[in-house]
Amino acid sequence: MAAMSPLDKLICLGKNYLEHAKELGDAVPEKPVLFLKPPSVLRAVERNDESIRLSIPEGRGELHHECEVVVRLRQGGQKLSVVEALNAFDAVTLGLDMTLREAQATLKKQGHPWEIGKVFADAAVRGPWLPASALAELADEAFTLAINGRVRQSARIGELRLSIAESIAYASEYFPLCAGDLVYTGTPAGVGPVVSGDRGELRWGRHLGYRVEWI
Repeated sequence: MAAMSPLDKLICLGKNYLEHAKELGDAVPEKPVLFLKPPSVLRAVERNDESIRLSIPEGRGELHHECEVVVRLRQGGQKLSVVEALNAFDAVTLGLDMTLREAQATLKKQGHPWEIGKVFADAAVRGPWLPASALAELADEAFTLAINGRVRQSARIGELRLSIAESIAYASEYFPLCAGDLVYTGTPAGVGPVVSGDRGELRWGRHLGYRVEWI
């Protein structure tokens, strides 16, 4: 078996679901926003039905959950076609792109970069991997995030503004993609705050599910 490629970066798409773009109160961009997170903020869940605990940054305002479909690239490149991008990933899962919302909003208003609102300990989570071929079965299934037993986010990948392959091709226009990179394809509407003691459950179809707890 070939060795797993090291993780170079997390590539994230913002506002790739129309209703989420609207709920933030910002202008809806022609294309989704692109930003990066470093591997140092990532927490990984390796098996279904496992649970992990996530820290909340102290004194930095509201922390919001953003549940997303995540894919792992098996090959890199630049300026990929959509067809090339469709063959560029080998695994899929659900993840969380955590956001310090007040910090992000303040930085946006000031016209400053907003990495401070996106990069901190436990700012990203990814679940156990399924083969990319599982998307054929999962395409019509809603993926969900429930907080304390109540579903907060629910969507299907058909609702993406840019499909998974289009998202990868779009990112490759600006970033040199590397094998092992993770692409967070965007979050649907329903984002909101979490506090210490909240418990979350991410589920997608019959084969993918895990739990998180914020402390």
